[in-house]
Amino acid sequence: MCLLINVPNILGGNTRKTKLPWGNGKGEEPLHLVEASRRALLSLAESQEKSSYFWQFVKKYNQPKVENESSRAVWKVLNSPFRSVTDLKAKGIHFRRSSYCLTDFKFLSFAFYAQLQLPSFYVTHNAKVYFSNMIAFEMSPETHTDYAVTTYFNFMKPLIHNANDVKVLREKGILYSLLASDEKVVELFKSIDTYGYSNFGLFRDVKMRIEEHCNNKARTWMADLLNTKFQSPWTVIALVTATFLLCLTFLQTYFTINPRD
Repeated sequence: MCLLINVPNILGGNTRKTKLPWGNGKGEEPLHLVEASRRALLSLAESQEKSSYFWQFVKKYNQPKVENESSRAVWKVLNSPFRSVTDLKAKGIHFRRSSYCLTDFKFLSFAFYAQLQLPSFYVTHNAKVYFSNMIAFEMSPETHTDYAVTTYFNFMKPLIHNANDVKVLREKGILYSLLASDEKVVELFKSIDTYGYSNFGLFRDVKMRIEEHCNNKARTWMADLLNTKFQSPWTVIALVTATFLLCLTFLQTYFTINPRD
């Protein structure tokens, strides 16, 4: 059986019709609309990176290290306070939109550059009611879910600490808001209660990669240097000019001491 469902105007900004096959070896048929809507929200994005050799290499390169799988490392991540968007940006982590799927989180790290990809989220006035119902469904005793929606909000709530965090995500196309201000978006995320439920394993690798990057002194020092010393293009020009003049002075001194015959 196939069901054609209208996904609410929550994530993508447009009403999206998604055809979801159930009963054809891809899972049981949903019992009611909340379950059907939840499945639609978690399966909107079909990754196109699987067919790309470049993204296969990126994914392989960014696998967590073997030692990070120890119980001590996992416990450390669980007990580490998660940083806000502003804090992560100061550590050299850039943000980019991934897709409309709530579980589409990726973290890529190369030397002194890192990128956290987050799913797009469309903030409307009825988002609190809609997702509170979705979270209540995931916590229902007769349902068996992976707490994907609940875990999404547990991941995002620490990231969105103030209006500056919302501004960064908005400029990157990750958050779209119909609310009056960025402060209202912060209040919305804080008001959605997850009641302590979560699925740590869902985004464990992403969190561990973030911690690994933030705990690397060389990476964070370089990020701080770039953020504080080289924000202005004139600073970069001055550095290049000074380096060029220093090289000329060195060459002039060298040929003065060692003149050519």
